[in-house]
Amino acid sequence: MEDKRGFFAKIFIALMIFTGLVWVWTVAFIMSWPWEKNAEWKPEFRVVAVCAADKEPCGFAYSELADAKAKGIYTTLEMPEPAGDVEEKQNWLKWKKENGIYEVKASSWHFQTTIRYKVENEVPVLIEYQDVAAKAFYYGIAAGLFSLLGLYLRKLRG
Repeated sequence: MEDKRGFFAKIFIALMIFTGLVWVWTVAFIMSWPWEKNAEWKPEFRVVAVCAADKEPCGFAYSELADAKAKGIYTTLEMPEPAGDVEEKQNWLKWKKENGIYEVKASSWHFQTTIRYKVENEVPVLIEYQDVAAKAFYYGIAAGLFSLLGLYLRKLRG
């Protein structure tokens, strides 16, 4: 059976298949991204706290935490609710607490960092982190391209 579609229709279908493959591969890479254990705190990791001014959740970079505590900007690192989120200037911060361990996800258009830590004597102790940068999308593009090539080579073969 001969394909009677025009050239641009074939290109459009190939691009739609490619887009779907990139999406599937990128989600797969994000879901399976490894956790870094026995790691050190990075200064840009976001930690949630209860702000002193309005008693609402807010976020701080780990490097700013000691200074913010000294200035009285936040009261505690123990959150009153088991889950929540905070919208920051160019960042979205989601957190949840299960069995005394906080999981805080900072995400934007070009990165997603998730850290797991516990609070001991008002000091966060890092357990592990997962830093999914734009690399997952780039890997998804490459995997989508190879998958598309594989599909079309298989189609040519038989």
